[in-house]
Amino acid sequence: MKFHLNLFVGLLLLSNSVFSNTQHYENPFISQMEASTFMVSATTSFVVPSTSKLLVQSMQRTQLYSQVSNSKGVNFNVPNRRSEYLKLMKTGNIRGKAVSIEKIGDAGARQYARSMNFKPLFQGNPGQGKGFDQVYRFGKQIIVVEAKGEAKARINPSKQYYGYTQGTGKYSFEVAKQTLNSPTASQVKKQAAKEVIKAYKEGRLVVQVSRTKHVSGNPKETVIETTYGKLNTPSGIKIAHQAAVTTGLVGAGIVGAFELFSQLSSGQELDLKRLGNMTALGGISTYAGTFTGTLIQHSIVNNQSQLLSKLAKSRSFAPLSSGFTGGMMASAVFAYGAYFLGYSDLKMANRNMIAGGVGAAAGTLASATTFGLIATFGTASTGTAIASLSGAAATNATLAAIGGGTLATGGGGVAAGATILTGGTILIVIGVGASIMYMYNLGDEETERQRVQYLLTNVQKHVNKF
Repeated sequence: MKFHLNLFVGLLLLSNSVFSNTQHYENPFISQMEASTFMVSATTSFVVPSTSKLLVQSMQRTQLYSQVSNSKGVNFNVPNRRSEYLKLMKTGNIRGKAVSIEKIGDAGARQYARSMNFKPLFQGNPGQGKGFDQVYRFGKQIIVVEAKGEAKARINPSKQYYGYTQGTGKYSFEVAKQTLNSPTASQVKKQAAKEVIKAYKEGRLVVQVSRTKHVSGNPKETVIETTYGKLNTPSGIKIAHQAAVTTGLVGAGIVGAFELFSQLSSGQELDLKRLGNMTALGGISTYAGTFTGTLIQHSIVNNQSQLLSKLAKSRSFAPLSSGFTGGMMASAVFAYGAYFLGYSDLKMANRNMIAGGVGAAAGTLASATTFGLIATFGTASTGTAIASLSGAAATNATLAAIGGGTLATGGGGVAAGATILTGGTILIVIGVGASIMYMYNLGDEETERQRVQYLLTNVQKHVNKF
């Protein structure tokens, strides 16, 4: 979420520039209440679709971990060593054959770690003897992977190293201490050892045994057994909560800044109670909108909602529907929250909710359409069609194209593209929301004009009677 925090700094500056047209607290270009409603809606509708990648990764990791942890395992297409293995068998090279098998186990473990998106801290060489095989970082956890090249290879409890059984937390802890004291250990290995020691003391260490099956050097499935600790794969609810907390803090900051600025502009004494209430309401509304929208997206991505999954393809429908729903929820919570706090009437709350929701729908649609069109028909700085790229490369190329090209080619790069996309979304939400409120105001003026005209006509009738 660090990426989005940087964007929100620009978002706050942009929103304040729009709101800076205010000359009096009582008569702004966009009222403080309307501007706050539109901003919490815009912030939420922009963030929710961006959680799609995290949700997909979470789903894929959970499924992969479930498959690789059962007895059948997963075939990671490890390079075939059959020719080498048979040759070593024929020559009776027992040591060479053992190393060949260890290479299969090492490759299987690495492919597993890569598929789970573990960040490598240390990866040893097959046949190195005692010590760490592989060490990774996964979120806050440190993962020690013991690589085995036999499906039936088991850790022998009676066979101990440094006084402990391999695959246990104490063994990994002791290996880490020995590594720090080793004059031959590399700095990379020692740094990984420090991470293992710290994680063990803080309860963040996980030890796994990877066994890659083979038939005469032909690699088959890899099976993972977690022998110490528990691997925490982020759930949809956890991702929703983490995104919502970040967005909630941003929403609180934006609404608090709006309220403070408007009160200072009025020349009146600061109402600290209202300032605190509005700041808290901004945080609660953006949290509620982001959490709800992300959970809906998670449901669609995982095809948990049969009705929604049949309406449209998940990849296109999930970000749009969840962004709109999140924005609508945020604007509704904020609008009606302000009403219950006594800062607006029910009529104004209804209008703000509708305007914020429609603005969120327009902003989400415009952002998704712009990104989708450039990703489909755009060209990266290298001349490669963006549509042929995937993952982070495709995302960065698309954002760079929106920003006018990469920094190397004189453009604004990924950061500029993200800022433009964010700013455009915010302006659309504010513009659409303000337009709807303007239409409401025109309707009110027309109704008032007709009411006054009716009263004047009645007065004139009574005057004529006399």
